[in-house]
Amino acid sequence: MERLLKTGQWKDLPMRPGFGSFMHPTEDKLMLIKQLGVDEIILNMYRNNLIDTNFDSLPLPGDHQWEYKDLLMLRKTVENAGIRFLALENMPFSFYDKIMMGQPGREEQLKHVQETIANMGAAGIPVLGYGWTPTGVWRSSTTYPIRGGAQSMSIDLDDFKRAPLSHGRVFSEDEMWDYYQYFLEGVLPVAEEAGVTLALHPNDPPVPSLAGVPQLFRSFEAYKKGMSMVESENHGLQYCLGNFSAMGENLDEVTEYFAKQDKLVYVHFQTISNSLVNNTKLNEVFVDMPGYYDPVAMLKKLKDVGYKGMIMPGHVPKIIGDVSWEERGRAFTIGYIKGIIASLNHDN
Repeated sequence: MERLLKTGQWKDLPMRPGFGSFMHPTEDKLMLIKQLGVDEIILNMYRNNLIDTNFDSLPLPGDHQWEYKDLLMLRKTVENAGIRFLALENMPFSFYDKIMMGQPGREEQLKHVQETIANMGAAGIPVLGYGWTPTGVWRSSTTYPIRGGAQSMSIDLDDFKRAPLSHGRVFSEDEMWDYYQYFLEGVLPVAEEAGVTLALHPNDPPVPSLAGVPQLFRSFEAYKKGMSMVESENHGLQYCLGNFSAMGENLDEVTEYFAKQDKLVYVHFQTISNSLVNNTKLNEVFVDMPGYYDPVAMLKKLKDVGYKGMIMPGHVPKIIGDVSWEERGRAFTIGYIKGIIASLNHDN
């Protein structure tokens, strides 16, 4: 089946701003997003304390898979507010934790993931973003002070050295790659039949290992390997610029390489102070502060390579008056992104 991302309302869209990093499409959130001039969102189904996710409930029920009727209703809720629903980002770990770690019961989990992907396609949701991060996302702090006392997320790798083993033993790179190949071989044929595109997020932070578990997707070369293990047009990147910056990669080179393969599904646009190459510490910064990359040059590069997907603020600093979703910080970031895109379009 043709990829949903290439048909219907998604066909011929330009490079554009969007919002994500929240779970519940409440009336207030959807209204705010529309008022800010944004017409597209991603909903994040990963329970953690780093972004606006509700620990008490998910907008999609189910401990093992998502059902068609629930997916359809969620899409309609978003679309009734005049907003496109691009992707579901991050399945609950209970959907595929045994698959990631090669544990008994992974065959049953794989069947449920396959059904979830098929249901997403039938419900008209074109993208499933996922992470291969059995140890989760790690931070040292979410209150690191930056400009004017704004609070950002920070990492100090020394803080993680004494972490206990998360899964009872130390795992090898080879076995983790084997588990990943098992996953790809099981889900990509289903995604192709359903028209759903899968988008892989980097490990966060992108370091060799955490709590005894190798972090596979920590480099440009690892991404090349991951994208080539099972060839499919329905597999690509959640292109998280914050994590690729932390890797110390040449972002122009990465962007050009994966754009040529049509692997850039959508972009997490967040800026950080520095890479983790020869450094143990970093912190996230405002989009207009000096950081690892120049936001204007980065957006120009994306436009130059013909990227026509969504660009969303990833993590943003929390400023005075912000609540759970950093609404003010996100409004500032999206305005900055929109201004750059408008300028680039004007120049042409």
